[in-house]
Amino acid sequence: MDQKIQEIKGGEGLGQLRFGMSTSQVKQIIGEPDEVETYSYETEEGELSETWHYDSLELSISFDEEEDWKLVSIAISAPEVTFKGHKLIGLKRDELIKTLEGLDLGNLEFEDWSSAETPNHKLISAEEHEINFWLDDDTLSEIQLGPLFDDNDDIKWPKIG
Repeated sequence: MDQKIQEIKGGEGLGQLRFGMSTSQVKQIIGEPDEVETYSYETEEGELSETWHYDSLELSISFDEEEDWKLVSIAISAPEVTFKGHKLIGLKRDELIKTLEGLDLGNLEFEDWSSAETPNHKLISAEEHEINFWLDDDTLSEIQLGPLFDDNDDIKWPKIG
């Protein structure tokens, strides 16, 4: 695991990767992505989003046109990544909940996202910190994080640099 991107910082990013960074700033830190997906969440012509996948880092990051192509989302599944000093990927559900409760994340919300394609797919979210913990077969498989928002639903961009 690249030491530059090992520690999750709620509302800020992953190590040196900070929400609000440009695509060129991200490339300076972790290089070119293995794959790029461009898509629109809207059914009609809408704002585009782009997700970059870094296979060896077990990392996906997203940029939104609406936010001037700034980094707006990080998803990581590398077992070496830490959050507040804890390695969480691979933890079983009960151990994960116990650990999260000890990290003072506020109210944790639980949702079942199971489907035919992904049976036993669950979500634990810490909304106050914009962090989602995805479980497959009751084991944490991915941590997804985003920037924080103010009372007007505007992004509170962290300082870069």
